[in-house]
Amino acid sequence: MNLQKKNLQESNLPEEEKKNITVSYRKGKKRKGVSSEVFPFKTDGEIKAMLDVFNKRTESVLPSSKWLTERDKLLFIIGINIGIRASDLCCITWNFFYDLKGEFREGYTIQPKKTKNKFVKLFFNNAVKSAVESYVEKFPITCFDDYVFRSQKGSHINERTICDIIKRTAQEAGIKQNIGSHSLRKTFGFHVWHNAKNKDKALVLLQRAFNHSSTVVTLEYIGVTDDEIEELYNTIDLGLE
Repeated sequence: MNLQKKNLQESNLPEEEKKNITVSYRKGKKRKGVSSEVFPFKTDGEIKAMLDVFNKRTESVLPSSKWLTERDKLLFIIGINIGIRASDLCCITWNFFYDLKGEFREGYTIQPKKTKNKFVKLFFNNAVKSAVESYVEKFPITCFDDYVFRSQKGSHINERTICDIIKRTAQEAGIKQNIGSHSLRKTFGFHVWHNAKNKDKALVLLQRAFNHSSTVVTLEYIGVTDDEIEELYNTIDLGLE
């Protein structure tokens, strides 16, 4: 039996959830609705390499273009820390982060474009707060209704632009696997799962946040491999004499 399937059957997930898992595990078969063609940034080294490229670009461009390179860095940091779709990320405005008094919010509720009947509450961690405040200090906000990720034409960037930015930066950073706009959201999901003490609970919460049909889909979406699941089992030897 596939280790990933075995793990789910023996997990503490509710029986009703297990019954909903009907996805085939045959090697090479893609699941409908799962973006398996791109990968998350799984290691701190990969994330640091991406940030290093953004910083080097900022140092090398003319002062008039620094807002673009800093914008791209901000995009990356926010994307991997809040886990929303690129279609929602590209068009956020500054009131996403600041209230009417100009105070930084602890979080914000959005209505994702692809799930319009559902609202999602987001929370901003220290990495997001630090990145946003650093950017705003360099490039002050003139209107809270302005787009955070403004294009050179004055509107907001689109999903294709996000994909180009992330893919090009990953190539410069020496990252070999296929990277795209989904990599930001997948990175958020992978690290939430990987760092969680209760991985079953984290997986269920991610499934709900990502609006997936099952936790199996979520596991595959965030790039968890059989080897990584096996590694979890190898961390314990309960009752060994």
